Amino acid sequence: MPYGNQITLGTAVAQSLPDKRIIKLSQKQMQTLKTATEVTLAVVAAAGVVSVSVVAPNLFSAMGHFLPKGKKYSGYSHKQKAKKVAETFYYLKRTGLVRFRQSGTDWLLSLTDLGRRRLPKLEVDSLSVTKPKKWDGSWWVVAADIPTKDCRQGADLLRRKLKQLGFYPLQRTLWLYPFDPRREIEFISQAFGIARFVTVMKIAELDTQDLAVLKPYFKKLNLL
Repeated sequence: MPYGNQITLGTAVAQSLPDKRIIKLSQKQMQTLKTATEVTLAVVAAAGVVSVSVVAPNLFSAMGHFLPKGKKYSGYSHKQKAKKVAETFYYLKRTGLVRFRQSGTDWLLSLTDLGRRRLPKLEVDSLSVTKPKKWDGSWWVVAADIPTKDCRQGADLLRRKLKQLGFYPLQRTLWLYPFDPRREIEFISQAFGIARFVTVMKIAELDTQDLAVLKPYFKKLNLL
């Protein structure tokens, strides 16, 4: 494997997403990625499922990109880097932080519940939904019917994030937004371990009474 390729974490994540959109991390977020294990967990969390062939060649380059110069990895040789990458995957497997599943000649990685808890804090509060130049008149609904008995923390974190982003709570489990939030909601729900309870839908029309509330609400937020 070409472990020396100069590919950033953002590129590695983008390669594993179907529509090639990059989930950008702030400088503060990048500073939290201090070890090979944390970088790997962050990539897997952002992608949901990612192949070893995507993560491995870029893992050390990603670490070098995020760590300050002069840190312990900066002087590693090609052989030492390859050894460190192998050790990282061995550690992830031994400690049960990721789940490995063979796919042909490759292996697919996904986070376990333990891996999600170990995941470094990525400051999801800094994520935001991209506003298009022109609104197409459609509405997006996030349906989050989360069992609070088993996933109270995840439910609370998602609700807090939706409020911060400006989503309108039409009902307890339904949140509306005028722009496509699928990638951001997928990232958040994966990180919080509640993806199986969250669905995003696009709708073309709403009841006039709902529109009478929604349009002023989003205009006040300077989103429409």
